[in-house]
Amino acid sequence: MNNDKSYSEQMKSAVMNKKQQKEAYIQNLIIDMVIHESILRYKKERLLKKIDETLDQKDHTTFLKLSSELNGVIKQFGN
Repeated sequence: MNNDKSYSEQMKSAVMNKKQQKEAYIQNLIIDMVIHESILRYKKERLLKKIDETLDQKDHTTFLKLSSELNGVIKQFGN
């Protein structure tokens, strides 16, 4: 097997590869966080709008159901 790289060059290459893997992992983690935050905001906004509508309609049963859903979303994702 013909390998033109010296041992130090191979080690530098391996370190750079690990660094790139770590950066890709962190980047994917950040992307995942942004997606989850977007989902949370969408669910909260949708539920708040529906809650407002049920209050306008004086629909107590649906209000309680939607409020419970909103509390679940808040518990799952935080504020």
